[in-house]
Amino acid sequence: MKRVAVLATVLLLVLAPYAAANCNTIDIIDEYINPFHAGVPGSFTFTPCCGTPAYTFTLYSGPMPPGLTLGSDGTISGTPTTAGEYLICVTVTDSLGCHVTKCFYLEVF
Repeated sequence: MKRVAVLATVLLLVLAPYAAANCNTIDIIDEYINPFHAGVPGSFTFTPCCGTPAYTFTLYSGPMPPGLTLGSDGTISGTPTTAGEYLICVTVTDSLGCHVTKCFYLEVF
């Protein structure tokens, strides 16, 4: 009986960090996206914070400017073709399934 109690205690200690995942801490720490220029190749990478790697980024809403794409690694890249101001919302999800969505204005001059 004593071995069962010891085994149960060890399992609880090993599994506790996974059971107590706090999804309130995951964030995208960027406040803005650096501007892009029409006809000029460029890139910008979002910075995730405080979740559990690996992170996956997806476009939640808003159209990306023509010529730009958002990669699953959080990098916006390409050559924009149309000047304007675009509102995009981006979701980052960590390996535990925790996620947060933030919206940004993306300017193309």
